[in-house]
Amino acid sequence: MRKVRELAEIYQKLNNEERHSFAELVAPVDTSEMSGEWIAEICNRADDIDSGRVELIDGEDFLRRFKAI
Repeated sequence: MRKVRELAEIYQKLNNEERHSFAELVAPVDTSEMSGEWIAEICNRADDIDSGRVELIDGEDFLRRFKAI
């Protein structure tokens, strides 16, 4: 888990172009069967994250909270 946190810290320091390139290397997306509206939505959400308009939460923390409901 330490390595993942270190990668996340490095990722946060990348500019948007570097983040996009990294994401394509790690998990290339096949958009051939996606509608233009869905691609636009994905881009808008990624921009919200990159700009800091939304804050991501830790997945394990989310699951713990979700299971507690």
